[in-house]
Parts: sequence; C-alpha cells; structure tokens
Amino acid sequence: MSKQKYNEVNPELVNSVVCAIDILGFSQMILESCQYGYGNKLLKEINYLINKNKQCIIPNKYSQGKIKIFTDNMVVAYPINHDGQEELDEILDNVAEYQFNLAVEGLFVRGGLSMGDFYINEDIVFGPALLDAHHVESQVACYPRIVLDTQTVEMLKGFTKDDEIDLQNSKVLVDSDGQWFLNYLNTIFKYYKECYTAYEFEKVKYALLMRHKAKVEAALETNKGNTRVWDKYVWIADYHNYFCELHYPGEQELHID
Repeated sequence: MSKQKYNEVNPELVNSVVCAIDILGFSQMILESCQYGYGNKLLKEINYLINKNKQCIIPNKYSQGKIKIFTDNMVVAYPINHDGQEELDEILDNVAEYQFNLAVEGLFVRGGLSMGDFYINEDIVFGPALLDAHHVESQVACYPRIVLDTQTVEMLKGFTKDDEIDLQNSKVLVDSDGQWFLNYLNTIFKYYKECYTAYEFEKVKYALLMRHKAKVEAALETNKGNTRVWDKYVWIADYHNYFCELHYPGEQELHID
C-alpha cells in the first residue's frame, strides 16, 4: 500500500500530525534591529539559521513530511499512515532537534502539536488540525515549549506500555500544569553520536548544555526589566535545571541560578 501524501494536483484533506511553531520575541527583534540599523544583519542571520536547521524536519527524500515557513512562524506536517506511530515518532524527534538547534543559537520557540484533517502545498496550509495546533501554540503553551494537544497525548499513551513516563529517555515531559511538552534537550543524546568516541561524546553533550545555559542566562539578563517576558525565560531555566539534575546530578556548573 502506497503511503499517504499531499496531492499537489488534486488537493484533499489528509489525516495528519501537525505542529505550529512561533519564535519567541521575534517581532520585537525585527523592530529593534531596524530601529538601530542592523535589520539586514538580523535578516541574514535568521535566514541562515532557519534554512540550515529546517533540514532536520525533513531529513531525507523518503519523508512525506512538509514544512512551510513565514518569518517567525513554521508549520510542519506528516500524513498519517496505519496507526500513526511512525509519523508521531518522526515529528517528535525532528521538531525537537529543530527546537534545540535554535535554542543553542539563542532563539527559543513556542508551539502546538495536533492531529486531524490537513492539507499543505506551496501556496496554502489548510484544515482543522492547523487551527487546533495554532490554538495550542497561542493559547495553551504560554511558555517556550511545544505542547501536545489532548488527542495527540492519548495517541502517545496508546503507544506506551506503562502509564509512567521513562524520564531518562522520554521525548516528552509533563509540566506542573499537566501539559505534555516536547523534551527538546534530549536531543543531546543523539547529537552527532556517530562522529565521536564515548569520551568525546560526553564532552560534546556537556558543552552543548553549557551553551544552552549561556543563551538562557543572556536572555534572562536582557529581559530582566520586563517581568512578563522574563518569566518565560525563567521557565526555560527551570526546565534546563530539571533536565541537568536528572542526567547530571551534582554538576553545579550546569545549573542556572
């Protein structure tokens, strides 16, 4: 049986898993860059980072996934085949890698993940799954996290043998408000692993967490005069500290005060 895909000639809604992503504070970055004369510099940097890192969303020619980017907004979708486990795993892995790659460059994102009827081509994104994903991104996520909607959580639970999440290896975590969100720092455990010895790989993982820490600390310092925005980076700091304590207990150098 051929895999589902988005038909360019005869547009039809396809049952899909969809993620809507927004870069935190991007509008303000645009305004300030143009006000202070470095708009072209920011444009080139953002263009480079997004084009470089979007490759992890659709890593090869066999993927049926599609992506559409409009400045700070991104929509990612994969048509669902069979029970959807393969597509859900793929989007969780690939979007987490994208989120991580931007985070270590100092760009933090918020997003929503949903499932349902959807269509995408070069000119249009359409369908209720997009509306649901956007609602989760804009109304539920609140902090720089990519949150799974109820339907996606239920599907993920169906693929999990136990009720408990394996925190050491989980692609998702459950926040204090009950929302399931993408555990993007887990990306360090697959980051170029095949390129290093075990000792080198440990050093790379540690260095990446230190870089993430530095970017979060810089954002906290920059936004300390704006409580509403600063609070969002406090959330990332708490998540960073939780992750480091889970995997590197006692390593105080990794901790964000």
